[in-house]
Amino acid sequence: MNSCISYKNMGKFLINALIRNIKMKNLLLILFTAMACLASPAHASDIVQSERDCAEILEQWATDPDSAPKKLVDECMGMMAGVTSAEDELANIVPSAGSQQAGDPCVGSGSAGSVHCWGPWSALSPAASGVTPPADQLPSDDFEVRPELAALYDPDPADDPPTPPDLLLGSCAPGTSCGFATIVDGITGQGPAEDTEIAIFDLASDGSQFSLAPGETGEIASVGNMSPTFSNRPDEFENMSLNGIDGNERSRLIARVIRDTGGDIITAADAWAHGNTATSTADSGFFTWGNSISQTDVNALNSSAVSALFTGPMSADNATNATVTLNFGSNPTWTGEWTNPGYSFTAAGVVTGVDFISDPTQFSANIGANSFVQGALLGDIANKSIAHFIDVDISGVGRIKDVGLLVE
Repeated sequence: MNSCISYKNMGKFLINALIRNIKMKNLLLILFTAMACLASPAHASDIVQSERDCAEILEQWATDPDSAPKKLVDECMGMMAGVTSAEDELANIVPSAGSQQAGDPCVGSGSAGSVHCWGPWSALSPAASGVTPPADQLPSDDFEVRPELAALYDPDPADDPPTPPDLLLGSCAPGTSCGFATIVDGITGQGPAEDTEIAIFDLASDGSQFSLAPGETGEIASVGNMSPTFSNRPDEFENMSLNGIDGNERSRLIARVIRDTGGDIITAADAWAHGNTATSTADSGFFTWGNSISQTDVNALNSSAVSALFTGPMSADNATNATVTLNFGSNPTWTGEWTNPGYSFTAAGVVTGVDFISDPTQFSANIGANSFVQGALLGDIANKSIAHFIDVDISGVGRIKDVGLLVE
């Protein structure tokens, strides 16, 4: 044991430094063991010691040189020197927080060889920041590459809502005045289809005036401030008569109407005329008019997915009876049939908002090209009606133009 005394002064400083190093860092576990001592005191240096055992042995030896044999102290000092070397290497690989490398391991000397940088492979694997990925790694909506998903992401076009044809006379906005009329020269209201025009018709809710093609070139405006008279009928309508004179201008309207409890006209249909006695010119025709249903009511009807049936005579030729069914839902549609002693035909199409328009592919076989049916839903959910016109070319009959008010 006296042989260890000569190490007291020589190793004391080193041992204390090593012990402080191990206690402060504790970053790397040394995966080797040393044969340090044997079980008996005579062979104590051959016992397998870990670096933790050696640290305790050396710490005790530093204060008591007689506590361990010289050979055991030598081997423990060798083991602890290896620990110090490994921890120094770790410090070089993982820089301290205050160093330049701690902020960016790829900046500064030696960065090219750092395992934390791309090094010689930077050309093959560029940094992610600001670089556009290859095209085959970009998001894609081309689901054809996954046939098993095609039905989910590319549904059958037959399931898509049909695209409505263009409205011949434009759209009626929900909750607004909406109507259609025929126009012919003269005061009879009747004329060949080729000499008959169809236009937008508007009527004041108090019946004081009317107009055709309002705001357009060729607008026909009635005399204003007319006073309507009403009389009863055996059905849901009243008769209304309008006559107005303003200088040389003359206006007249004879119609069946429905009024609300306040006396305002909510639907009307039949004959109109307007002329000038000084120029001996006059125009006349037939009309159908009302206030279109609100968007709120349209939404409610589509949510309930109900069907509504409307019937009634046409106005220019009241021998023609019409039946139209509106089928509400997520993709609302309509079907219709018009019957006359001299002809009949059917049509169908889509409903968009308050408007419905014919699909050229859904006419009956006796209807030729360039034929149209257009209309609008009027009133409210409790009192629905439709205003519409037909402009059709019937095989063996010719072209027919007419307007009609149909009630539920």
